[in-house]
Amino acid sequence: MSLLEQQNFLARLCTDESLRRSFLNEPEKIGAENDLSETAIAELARIIPAELDFFADSLIWKRLREVEKFLPLTKKALGADFEKYFRLFANQFLPKTIKKHLEDALEFCSFLQTRELKFAWIKDLARFERAGLTFGAGLKKFVFEKFDFDIRLVLNEKPDSPADFPGRKTFAVWLKIGKRRRHFIR
Repeated sequence: MSLLEQQNFLARLCTDESLRRSFLNEPEKIGAENDLSETAIAELARIIPAELDFFADSLIWKRLREVEKFLPLTKKALGADFEKYFRLFANQFLPKTIKKHLEDALEFCSFLQTRELKFAWIKDLARFERAGLTFGAGLKKFVFEKFDFDIRLVLNEKPDSPADFPGRKTFAVWLKIGKRRRHFIR
């Protein structure tokens, strides 16, 4: 196994809690299943579990704080649940591109679409922020997104409002023509 493959396994070990628990319980078996040499298995097994957990938790916290910067409206709307959902997400997803924090934010928005959230409009809000990030990062020159709730009300009201917003369909468009960027909500 190359050094890069060992580093990738260590990254997975630090970000995937179930893999970490399995490795700590049966290092030889899990190491062999992941093509680690006996030396690499022994070196990783010597790491104190508390140190490994601490390091893993610090990586999750770093990812969480960076994603919060990309998704401030979704963070505010979810409140303390933002961290709960992000930890669930982070245990199943590891970014692969060089823009790891952006990739985390985009994929986290997609992940939220599969969850039962306190208010249905929060999914629209996450999709809105995802579309804006996709356009803003230059990944697309044209983005069109439909929403089940009046996204203008969601953006202009306090997202932590205890009541659901009215279910009035709206759409948003982001487009770039030449050097000009435009954004519309209708």
